[in-house]
Amino acid sequence: MLKTEIKEPSVPRLVKNSLGTADILGVSLANTAPAMSFFFSFALIAGAAGVASPLAIIVAAVAILLKINSLVEFTRVTPSTGSYISYIGKTFGAIPGVITAWALGFGYIVAVGYVMAVMGGWSSLILTKFLHFTIPWQPITVIFVLFVTYLVYRGVKVSTRWAVVMFGFELLLIVVSMIAMLVANHAHLSLSSFNPRYVKNGLAGIGLAFPLALFMFIGVGNPGAMVEETRDARHSVPTAIYAATIFVSVIYVLMAWSTSVAFHDHAGTIAGLAVPFVTGADKSLGAFSILVYLAGLSSTFASLIGATNAQTRMIFSAGREGLLPFGLGKVSKYGTPWATLVMYSGAALLITLIWASQGQALTEAGVIGTLGTIPVALVYLVLNIALPVYYLKHHRDLFSWWKHFTVPVLGTLFLILPLWGLIQPGQPAPFNLFPGIVLAVLIVAYVYAVIRKRQIPDLAERVGSVIADE
Repeated sequence: MLKTEIKEPSVPRLVKNSLGTADILGVSLANTAPAMSFFFSFALIAGAAGVASPLAIIVAAVAILLKINSLVEFTRVTPSTGSYISYIGKTFGAIPGVITAWALGFGYIVAVGYVMAVMGGWSSLILTKFLHFTIPWQPITVIFVLFVTYLVYRGVKVSTRWAVVMFGFELLLIVVSMIAMLVANHAHLSLSSFNPRYVKNGLAGIGLAFPLALFMFIGVGNPGAMVEETRDARHSVPTAIYAATIFVSVIYVLMAWSTSVAFHDHAGTIAGLAVPFVTGADKSLGAFSILVYLAGLSSTFASLIGATNAQTRMIFSAGREGLLPFGLGKVSKYGTPWATLVMYSGAALLITLIWASQGQALTEAGVIGTLGTIPVALVYLVLNIALPVYYLKHHRDLFSWWKHFTVPVLGTLFLILPLWGLIQPGQPAPFNLFPGIVLAVLIVAYVYAVIRKRQIPDLAERVGSVIADE
């Protein structure tokens, strides 16, 4: 058997104390990409829940806060760059840790293809609509991905600053667009969107809209992987992630309300549009309609930076600790995970170019994102299960029946519905193939995990062994 060891002095580390609470807050918000996420989701949410769709968004926000509780409670006692991977591995052992690394790595690499495809497709649409010339989305996507990869390679402070600035620009344009819609349609101002009586099909409508609303929040906890580079991470990261979730929830609710006002509370009209917020803002802004399109562009760009920063660090940590090939655990002279960055960006770009070129980029993006979301949602569910087990095993003196049992149980129950919506039988092609693909990845991951554990007998001790602030 081959026994591989890493001596403590040679363990590569990221640059400590590079970020503060405000930086993590900005990256969390950038990861959710409010404009991009809302633009392509709200028609389906309105079709499911009707005029009162903001209520479905509020329910989804509560579910996300329940999920974030598990991430935050792990971060408080054992902050790790590996985040979900480390926490599940430290709770259940080396083999589940390796499987989590595979599942999360696969999910993230595929799912970021959604952002890449939207980046190119939306940019191409803007050029055609406002400058009247057409450039294929593929070369645009390649340019953006190369630029983002360079920013992330160049340093966490540089890339984070870009993400925060782009999010600020996005937020400004969203607010301008909402105000324009409300002013232009002031005669139709109404609070019907917040009246439970107007929920389409009652609880069934909320249930149908819930998974769609939930996935608008999917990236808000990713900066939990940036603890190693954050000052006072045990306090700063939880504070920032909670604040980001609440803030973006308010933004989503206001966007839903202003869109409903723009279409005079006609949910059927909203559901029949591809991007209703853009259509409503386009009419209301008049000669300045380009602003809402630029909001989508800056949103996608900020999201790509945020996702690349956080997700590469989780994979890097798994490589550094031996759960994945050690080669992924290398850092550049700037203290960034360059080997993982090259693999992540290269693989995601290749998948996106091949897959999304089979149809319209903006349409195929959603299909790509669906496949990537399945293993990520599975990991979120397992994390909730892991929290009470970990605290009872390692921090019984800190165990709280509310925070470490009741809340994660509720979080697990909330996640079952959207997860079932992704894997239930009878879905049209290619969605019907996705559960089988994910299962195949998990089987390969298990085989790899067994081999890895034989190669590295102390693998269980390595999982999450690099504590961010030690």
